[in-house]
Amino acid sequence: MPFYADTPARRSRQLLADAVCAVLVVVAVLAGLAVHAAVAALAGPARRFADGSTALAEGLRSTGGTLERTPLVGDDVAGVLGRSADSAAALAGAAGQQQDAVLHLALVLGVLTALVPAAVVLAVRAAQRVRWARRVRDARLLAGSAAGERVLALRALQHQPPRVLLGVAADPAGAWRDGDGPVVGALADLELGDLGLRRVTAART
Repeated sequence: MPFYADTPARRSRQLLADAVCAVLVVVAVLAGLAVHAAVAALAGPARRFADGSTALAEGLRSTGGTLERTPLVGDDVAGVLGRSADSAAALAGAAGQQQDAVLHLALVLGVLTALVPAAVVLAVRAAQRVRWARRVRDARLLAGSAAGERVLALRALQHQPPRVLLGVAADPAGAWRDGDGPVVGALADLELGDLGLRRVTAART
């Protein structure tokens, strides 16, 4: 399958379009990374709260363990501190879950922000490339015979602007109908040129 045109002008346009496609994909990826970083930053308060609650729970348990050995009131105070430590640990767990949820959301949004635009750009460009490659394949097959050359010339009559056609002959349609070889060849060249192909000499039968 041909990848680039034969003629410099068409090939340059194809290279430019491919470069633009690549730039758009890079921009989409950078946007996805930026979205991920921005959303992930929202998990900072939850992380700090979880760390603080965990430290508080550990401190309360340590203090309760120390006071537990105090006569008369040690057990009661240790029990209160133990329950407070459990509450702090529960808060730390909830904050940790919130942090995980925010980080998961950041990942999903980042991937979607990068993937969706990049996929659309690549799909559109790939469709253009495949369509052009098929047209080139068909045109090269047609250009290999006199009958195919007439088909290419007919396509030129259907697609080319009138001023371009009149530059080939005063009556290009009549010349095609009469089988005027030079005019038919020139019209076929127009169709091939639109695809970025150089002239392929037709096999005369």
